[in-house]
Amino acid sequence: MRKSFVRSMFIALTMGAMISTTAYADIVEDEAAKAFRIQQEIAAINNSTPSNIDMTNINSQAASPAEAMATGQKLSTVNGMSVTYQMATGDTVVLDGLTISSWVIGNDGTNITVDSNQVAAYVQGLKDIYDTKGVQTWLSADGTQKTLATSYGFYIDLAGETAALMADIQSLQSVARPPVYSSVAAQGAMPQWGNTFVEVDISSQHAYFYQDGVCVWESPIVSGTATNAGRATPTGLFTVNYKTTDRILRGPIGKNGKPTYESHVDYWMPFNGGIGLHDANWRSSFGGDIYINNGSHGCINLPHDRAQALYGLINKGTVVVVCD
Repeated sequence: MRKSFVRSMFIALTMGAMISTTAYADIVEDEAAKAFRIQQEIAAINNSTPSNIDMTNINSQAASPAEAMATGQKLSTVNGMSVTYQMATGDTVVLDGLTISSWVIGNDGTNITVDSNQVAAYVQGLKDIYDTKGVQTWLSADGTQKTLATSYGFYIDLAGETAALMADIQSLQSVARPPVYSSVAAQGAMPQWGNTFVEVDISSQHAYFYQDGVCVWESPIVSGTATNAGRATPTGLFTVNYKTTDRILRGPIGKNGKPTYESHVDYWMPFNGGIGLHDANWRSSFGGDIYINNGSHGCINLPHDRAQALYGLINKGTVVVVCD
């Protein structure tokens, strides 16, 4: 009740400080001084109970009438300003002046002083709502809803956005902008990596390529051997490192000093170190449960014609999503 009353008085007196300085200079200065003192009292109330407010500290910060008038005008401007956030999801979040004015705790003679802890708490609230939650979702061409645990996405920079918002408030100007991000994605909608990507589905042993959201290529596959932890294909979000033709793939060096295997491929599209998409002419069948006991060393084996077609569609940087 005490906070509400003092705040109402402060707003009313701040508005009163806008009376013409030509005909009513003495009144303006008097009312502005009162407004500033009340503002200081609000700050004390925000940090104290009504019974232990330190009025000595409030009075010690009292400004001259001219300074108080200028401060009162600034605080009145704060009440009318806003910060409009343009979020990556397409949402618009408006921080209004009344909320901002509740964070004002004083005046340093030039600028109003804002409680940085309250500003940071507001930014943290935005993060809690709008930061990517560590999971990406999309609808697969086979009609199933897919999910992938990944840190990829939009993340608001707590320190950076707190500093930017403090600066916005000090400017006394209404602004509309996106928040400061520490990490950004290709788009706000799911999947946030965009609508052009390769999907490798380990459980169904099938791969798809989507171009602008439309599936334009698909193929049965053989992925890494599921029963061998060292050869199973890792899931995750990757990008094509490069692509090339006429490549010999070699395994690790064995005890005899030679590669454990050597395989020639016509189309090589690596995306995770030595793991990539490629043709496998040594296989006569693909898909099904071949991968469980007779899979690859981790790569995604494709029929020759399907690898050739994919090679013509993707490029360095194309997103590759490997999911269960």
